[in-house]
Amino acid sequence: MKNLSKGIVAGVLIIVIVLAIGLYYYESYGYVRFYISDPGNNSYAQIYLTISSIMIHSTNKGWITVSNKTQTIALSSTPQLLTSTTIPSGNYTEVRFVVESVTIQLLNNINVSANLPSNVFKIAIPGGLLISPGRTTYVTISLGPHITETGNGEYILRPLIAVTTSNSPPS
Repeated sequence: MKNLSKGIVAGVLIIVIVLAIGLYYYESYGYVRFYISDPGNNSYAQIYLTISSIMIHSTNKGWITVSNKTQTIALSSTPQLLTSTTIPSGNYTEVRFVVESVTIQLLNNINVSANLPSNVFKIAIPGGLLISPGRTTYVTISLGPHITETGNGEYILRPLIAVTTSNSPPS
């Protein structure tokens, strides 16, 4: 009988600890989903970005790595999910994407490499981004690519970047 009582107490204690940890996590972290889109234009057929890292800057905690997964994205006018994760609740002011490579498919279906100055997109979030505990926030990065041909067959990508945030997924 004593062993049964000890087992019940131990079981209840484990459940309470697990619930307390879960509640702390829920009350301390929010969810963020990053999307990317390209409104497009008629001077190229497709742009491919190989992104190796996504970071977000917290006003209290500095830079937080959101993803270190290398992925190649074919930009589209339809927002595409890049990553989804939990981050500490708080205010965030900037997003940084490390871009390993840029490939442009020209209208004649020839692929060319493009240079991206600094290989990084640094994007300020106008008004900041508040991540609330237990809630999901959606961040959409819209690239208005500005592609320049240098005259010697080289291309440079200098995008015009806009950030939107919302409490519902982009459409």
